[in-house]
Amino acid sequence: MRAGYSLVAVVLVLAGCAPEAATGDPTATPGDSEPTPTQTATVTRTFTMPSLCAEILPESRVSDWLDDGIVLLGGPDGKYGDDYLADPSPEQELGGITCIWGPNDSENSSVTVSVAPLTAASRGAKVNDLVVTQGLNEEISGDASVYWQHGDTELEPAILNVVRADSWISVIETIGGPDAFAEAEDIADEVYELVYRAA
Repeated sequence: MRAGYSLVAVVLVLAGCAPEAATGDPTATPGDSEPTPTQTATVTRTFTMPSLCAEILPESRVSDWLDDGIVLLGGPDGKYGDDYLADPSPEQELGGITCIWGPNDSENSSVTVSVAPLTAASRGAKVNDLVVTQGLNEEISGDASVYWQHGDTELEPAILNVVRADSWISVIETIGGPDAFAEAEDIADEVYELVYRAA
């Protein structure tokens, strides 16, 4: 009986010394039992009104256009300056700039890109013009209202207006159609990246 009792006692002692079954992350340290939510940094961007056409598009796009014989015809730093247009553009009337690119051997425009600052009052009037007077399509994209038409390769230009609380970015491709409109969208995104600077 004594031998049997001793064997039971040894088993109980060994069982008490056995390590506990591992649970959770073996590399966890005290205080790591609860996952920490990832904090996403919010980038604040501030609109800065450019004064030159060179400030609204990346050098890569302008360089590609130059390779195709497309130069800056109109605009503050263009071949013909602001005299390219007989009258100020709607963007210029709001204190903005209008930049017109076209073939070097012609005065015809290929792409017109404009940027203008907006106030609450001027924004309302502009939106009314884009929707009511021009009859453009309207949609919301993030913090912007977008007014557009695809146009076509025969008559109608591709038009894109991106209106935010404090700015108006517009792109007009003289020859419209889906491909031209897609390029206009890319251009508008490029302009945004340059005129809205991270704070």
